[in-house]
Amino acid sequence: MNTDFSVTVTDGAASGWKEQMQRWFAYVDQEWSRFREDNELSRLNQAPEGVEIGLPPPLYDVLKMAEGYRKLTEGRFSPFLKRAMEHQGYDRPFPFSHAADAPPFTFQLEEHPIRFFEGNLVEKHTSEQLDLGGIAKGYAVQSAAEWLKRHGAACGMVDGGGDMTLWSDGSKEWNIGIADPWNEAETVEVLSLKNKAVATSSRLYRSWTLGGQKKHHLLDGRTGQVIESGIVQSTVMARDCVEAEVCAKMCFLLGSGEREEWFAERFPDVYYVLVMADGTVVRNRSKESAS
Repeated sequence: MNTDFSVTVTDGAASGWKEQMQRWFAYVDQEWSRFREDNELSRLNQAPEGVEIGLPPPLYDVLKMAEGYRKLTEGRFSPFLKRAMEHQGYDRPFPFSHAADAPPFTFQLEEHPIRFFEGNLVEKHTSEQLDLGGIAKGYAVQSAAEWLKRHGAACGMVDGGGDMTLWSDGSKEWNIGIADPWNEAETVEVLSLKNKAVATSSRLYRSWTLGGQKKHHLLDGRTGQVIESGIVQSTVMARDCVEAEVCAKMCFLLGSGEREEWFAERFPDVYYVLVMADGTVVRNRSKESAS
């Protein structure tokens, strides 16, 4: 996943929690990376269409969650973007700055690309392959936080490359700065949080040049094409890190005329802070209402 994870907890967490976290993040990095050919995700991608395949419970869970968000967003968010991402030049882990042209291909996703059955069984109905990407990172962070809370950590923070879940019994408040995308030493805003998650998406960090054109890793799940947006960076505060990850990307996918209404209808508790290409900052409601 090419992500550094860090965990901070108060006294009270069960003994051995550090080893548990190390095992969990190592598992996610090994088994859910689209850049490996010997892991759970690769075996699922290579499985034939129309044949039931059993999945380990965590992969089944995150995949079902991702498909739920794909339906909720009417296909804008999608986990079925591996081939499209490779076609756009993102075919190896960062860092890199230039990509070679890829052969042309047609992106087409069926209405029901995957079906879920009891016993952690799934059945694929598409030739498009899975890239769990950001939602896997959000799931890894949120799952780690839930485990720590169940095992005695009254306050804590799990951070996966800047996407984080924070919780508190009321005795601790976390101050999280939103970095300026052009100058990380400066902050756009500081969020004071007790029990929330935060995720940030940027089209500056994972970007490269392909055929003389600037590309980035944010794609439209309906077309497989790079999103064109006046947003440079979106930061979202939500109830959990998976929701925050999805909503941070949705900020790029929605036009300015529909964005606030869309969030108000589907995610009324989400607070977003957008940095635009001209440097202006856009919020969906006042800072005072975010907590």
